[in-house]
Amino acid sequence: MKIIQPLFLIVALLCFSTGLVAQDHTQKIVKELRFNRQSPGNVLKIENINGFVHVEPHQGDKVLIEVERIIEPRAADGLEKSKELSLEFEVSGDSIISFLKAPYIQSHRTGSSNRGVNITGELGYSFTHNFTIKVPQNTNISLTTINNGDVQVKDLTAGYIQAANVNGPILLDNISGEVDAKTVNGSVVAKYRENPKKQARLETLNGNVELLYRQPLSATISFSAFNGDFFTDLRDLQPQAAKVQKVSNVKGATTTYKLGKESVYKTGKGEAQLQLKTFNGKVIVKAQS
Repeated sequence: MKIIQPLFLIVALLCFSTGLVAQDHTQKIVKELRFNRQSPGNVLKIENINGFVHVEPHQGDKVLIEVERIIEPRAADGLEKSKELSLEFEVSGDSIISFLKAPYIQSHRTGSSNRGVNITGELGYSFTHNFTIKVPQNTNISLTTINNGDVQVKDLTAGYIQAANVNGPILLDNISGEVDAKTVNGSVVAKYRENPKKQARLETLNGNVELLYRQPLSATISFSAFNGDFFTDLRDLQPQAAKVQKVSNVKGATTTYKLGKESVYKTGKGEAQLQLKTFNGKVIVKAQS
């Protein structure tokens, strides 16, 4: 008894101390949604904060959304406090929208002109939402996340694909359509099943930009990097004159012209406009093997 009692007290104290903070809470959220009407303007918008967003097509006419919601309490009442954070879904016009709602999240849907997160003090919990989504082919998409996850689109043909991240990469694999993809810390890769016909914008601050095309490519390529180089297997590159931008002063009394800093090249007939930009990294344009 003299040996067991101290051990019992130690175990009891450990149970008491670990019980101060609740265990992580994981929830699976599943939604099946339809657009109000089928049109070329149909767009799925995902506004995430922490976690990945993955999208691929399927043969049905519904948008299938599966979300892994993870709440990590950082205080004894963290799990209870997390009830202020909700995951919302809206079907409006040609759009299906999913976004996070909480007192510390600004959104134009709650009367704010800017969207963002403004946390003053300790929340008492952290949160992650991992989105796995299937959409009908030819659905336009606009995807955003900020931390702890990538943005990934596979096998999709669309009118346009918008993807934004802050601390994570963007991967567009076997896609077709106009592309606008931008992150801050991470790589941006676009692999085309059908070469861009109009435009593509791939940009990062810290990371590489990679565009994988199918031969032949017809495009005008604007390249910009502060600490990095441009690598390509294109053999018919023709240097173009730098873009000149017209600049007026505040009152419009005088007009000046500013020479663009991008290097511009043309391949083929130069039809598509490709803007490839990084600050610390390299830009790669190469044919798919």
